[in-house]
Amino acid sequence: MSVPKQPRQLMINLMYLVLLALLALNVSAEIMNAFLALDQGIGNSNSIVDNSNHQIMSSIEKQAKAYKKYAEYQTKAEQAREYSKELNTYLIELREELFANAGGEDPENPARPVRFKDKDIPSKILVEGGKGEILKDKIIEVRKKLLDLIDDEEAKNELAESLPLEVPEKPKDSNKNTWSESAFLDMPVIAVLPMITKLSNDVKTSETAILNYFFKKAKGVDIVLDEYEVVVSADNGYVIKGEDYNAEVFLGAYSSTNNNITVTIDGKTYPVKSGKAKFKLTPQNIGKKKYEAVIAVRNPLTNEVKRYKKTFNYEVGERSVVVSAERMNVLYIGVDNPIAISAAGTKTDGLRVNATGTNLQKINNTKYMAKPTKVGKATITVSGGGLPPTNFEYRVKRIPDPAIQLGRSRGGRMSPSEFKTHKGPVPILDNFDFDATCRIESFELVRVPNKNSPRISQNNGGKYNSKTQGIVDQVKHGDTYYFNDIKVRCPGDTHGRKLNGLIFNIK
Repeated sequence: MSVPKQPRQLMINLMYLVLLALLALNVSAEIMNAFLALDQGIGNSNSIVDNSNHQIMSSIEKQAKAYKKYAEYQTKAEQAREYSKELNTYLIELREELFANAGGEDPENPARPVRFKDKDIPSKILVEGGKGEILKDKIIEVRKKLLDLIDDEEAKNELAESLPLEVPEKPKDSNKNTWSESAFLDMPVIAVLPMITKLSNDVKTSETAILNYFFKKAKGVDIVLDEYEVVVSADNGYVIKGEDYNAEVFLGAYSSTNNNITVTIDGKTYPVKSGKAKFKLTPQNIGKKKYEAVIAVRNPLTNEVKRYKKTFNYEVGERSVVVSAERMNVLYIGVDNPIAISAAGTKTDGLRVNATGTNLQKINNTKYMAKPTKVGKATITVSGGGLPPTNFEYRVKRIPDPAIQLGRSRGGRMSPSEFKTHKGPVPILDNFDFDATCRIESFELVRVPNKNSPRISQNNGGKYNSKTQGIVDQVKHGDTYYFNDIKVRCPGDTHGRKLNGLIFNIK
């Protein structure tokens, strides 16, 4: 039997062993009440672990949705949750059967059955009825299934040492024939119930360990680029003979901090700055043209080089009109969206510009500001100067969800002194090109001390209120803090949006 690494798990095991030892001495009803309190305490712990597992799974799903190469980790994590659910369902059924056979809820204390001291019931169901040995087989089977999800043998062996889900060894001096006899024979119902609840806690904690492994894998260690495509952003897609053709070439979903990109166009290498290279062409005759762009990406960790190539077509003509969003191909509610409108071969003051689905404010002859108010699509129509009416459609979206941080951290381990320096969580809009600030409307803070009951505070706004600050000031080594039910409102929102929470383990 391995020794649990989690302090809470070790404490539960020790408490149960002490109570069993006292029970063997026929200590009075206070010990029976202690078993009941232990059962309720482990049940509360199970709820916290359930919430943690749900948040970890949500993070894995988010990574897999964003990057397809992590889909296998989501699949395996879902399998782990299914294995855990199957065993927990069986444990719940056993518990309900024991409770019902012991007379159901005690009117004086509904948390325990009427005949909670009865020793025959567990023996008949779990020993004579064989369900104890079935439980043993299921524990062994689920433990093996969970570990078999891990392909890395070194990681698998490490997890095998720490998973609390296993069949407790039968004492060497025991005269019992089977594990179920040594565990359940002549045991009162009130002692067996917390044992079943503890096994459920072992299942959930083991699920946590497996989910954490796949979450670390899904976070990735290389350049976080999943789908690649060479993208061209041009001032004009249809130019007049003799004029410059200016464009930006960059790798879609690129990282602006990655300096390991080389851009080559038609065999000529161009300097790269912030993940982008600029080049220009000067066509001398009209007609269809093309050029080939090649982007090479070197992984700074492995030095592996991958190349992505694409051929682009354009046409040189006498007259055209181009409408392009200056920052991206969508319009966002709640912020100003700069739009540039120009027409080659036509005077800009002769153009007529109309819009539906968004307000459009003219800044000067070529610059406009789009200000949509609802999600959907917007259409900009350009005409005049000898050009037929041309429609340009854009998607209108909300500002993307911000990430929640405490200081610079989004969860994990943190020292007590660092944890106390912060005044509340803040929303951060990662890689969002517009000037926008979101604010926190409310959140729930839960402190789970190492050996005491959880403390909870509801907080309006992003800054800690007095009760929340008091819970933060009590931080100690071994505590776990949960920021739950975080609601954030961004510019353009009509109501707050709910975001994933944060978990901090105080080291």
